[in-house]
Amino acid sequence: MVEQLTLPQALALLLVRPDDKVGLTEQGITVGLGGAVVGELALRGLLTYEHPHVIARKAPLTGDPLLDGPFTEIVAAPKTRRAGFWVGRFGKNPLRIAVLDGLAERGILDREERRALGVFRSTVYPERDGGPEKALRAGIADVLEGRLLPTPFTAALIGLLDATGTLRKQFGKVDRAVVRRITEGDWVAPAVKSVLAAQAAATGGAGAV
Repeated sequence: MVEQLTLPQALALLLVRPDDKVGLTEQGITVGLGGAVVGELALRGLLTYEHPHVIARKAPLTGDPLLDGPFTEIVAAPKTRRAGFWVGRFGKNPLRIAVLDGLAERGILDREERRALGVFRSTVYPERDGGPEKALRAGIADVLEGRLLPTPFTAALIGLLDATGTLRKQFGKVDRAVVRRITEGDWVAPAVKSVLAAQAAATGGAGAV
């Protein structure tokens, strides 16, 4: 089940809080989802990295609108861009909502509209099927503790969790040397970190994870 999830879906699923609210409203996690889109396209061989630019292959679309829209935009760009440019461009609130709605459509989350004080509306995504999240967490824990070798998918996911400052929050104290080894060669996670650093500097540190 883990490998059937896309990278954005996996990241979002790990960060939905147990109180049924979405732990993705902070700036850092939204940017992380932008990185997850770029990372998923790279995992599928649709993007390559030639420092410092992202290069798109001319290839058929994936059939997933959340991936095909960004991929088409990268292909159509008049010039190559740095990875951080695309991470920041895609890491917006509409992506967050679309990813969560996709998980609801798959029956992994529920989508519920609620009202506070009978006036203020909000949308929450309580978990419906805990199996995928449980499998994700078990797989990542096994990799971090050396019981399993990382797949490209789990390595990318660990990199995103680390880049957004959520790896330790999700999995407790981790061996930094192990994380560095797992994410060696990852160019998406550093791009996420650079975007977050730039945004934090622009807002005086507000929105940090």
